[in-house]
Amino acid sequence: MAKEREFKFTDGKELQETVTAMSWKKAVKSFQNKFKNKLIYIEWISKKGQEMTKWQKLPVGRKDKLGR
Repeated sequence: MAKEREFKFTDGKELQETVTAMSWKKAVKSFQNKFKNKLIYIEWISKKGQEMTKWQKLPVGRKDKLGR
């Protein structure tokens, strides 16, 4: 069975949010729907048990819809 992981989001100031998701991409997409920050810091533990950190620019994903 797949394991859900906890992703901790912060902007370095007052924002502290924890999101539980199966993957990094799903966690970031659910976070960016709630908050409109442009740059966030993410901490999580990988599948292999390593502690990972990343500064991420938002929004993440497609800029334009295709096919309509």
